[in-house]
Amino acid sequence: MIKKTTILIITGICFVSFVIISYQSKSFFYFPKIHLYSFVSPLINIKNFFSEAFSLREENKRLKEQLYQLTLQQKSLEGLLEENKKLKNLLHLQERKKEIVTIGRVVRYGSGRFLKTFWIDKGSNHGVRTNMPVITLNGLAGKVIFTSSNFSEVLILTDPNFSVAVRVERTRAEGILTGSGTNCVLKYIPQVEDIVIGDRLITSGLDGIFPEGINVGVIKRVDKKRGLFKDIEVIPYQTDSKIEEVAIIKN
Repeated sequence: MIKKTTILIITGICFVSFVIISYQSKSFFYFPKIHLYSFVSPLINIKNFFSEAFSLREENKRLKEQLYQLTLQQKSLEGLLEENKKLKNLLHLQERKKEIVTIGRVVRYGSGRFLKTFWIDKGSNHGVRTNMPVITLNGLAGKVIFTSSNFSEVLILTDPNFSVAVRVERTRAEGILTGSGTNCVLKYIPQVEDIVIGDRLITSGLDGIFPEGINVGVIKRVDKKRGLFKDIEVIPYQTDSKIEEVAIIKN
């Protein structure tokens, strides 16, 4: 009995001693460990920061390259569309080859207060006559209102004194287009007509001056108002400020 008690006491003392030693050992190693972690942790964070920054820089570089490639593709597509438009216009002009009287270059714009005009370097000596239509690769530009031997004055289609009979390509509705000073106005289109923004206009040939089928412009705005006719604004294909070379055709 005494022997068993002694063994239990010795075992208990050993167990308590083991616990104390383990606790002291943990405390002993914990102190330098926490200080070592405090020193290493910022280094790890710095490494992670630079690693993430490098990844972001690489991704940014890749996205810039993709954007550059997309920009090149867009410009290439725009160039093809513009070239296609020019080819169509050249084909349209080629179809009127037999109607062309002469080709003239714009030498100056008119200085009159009430007329929007320009002068070309061709006149009566080259077969030019008053009221002859004037066109460009884009479409209708105006008509001749005065000629001398070697020069002619052209009234631009955006001038309020200009008018031409036109037709809506999509619906075949017919009206009169006049200049508004900046763009053009389509008149005498009944309220019941189906006219929408984007509709294309061509000459109808009904005025006896302009041949049928010349490109004129596109409808920009359609307003319904009181009365019999719609209020319609048109953007001409040929703008005033970009006319350099024109063709004078037979009327």
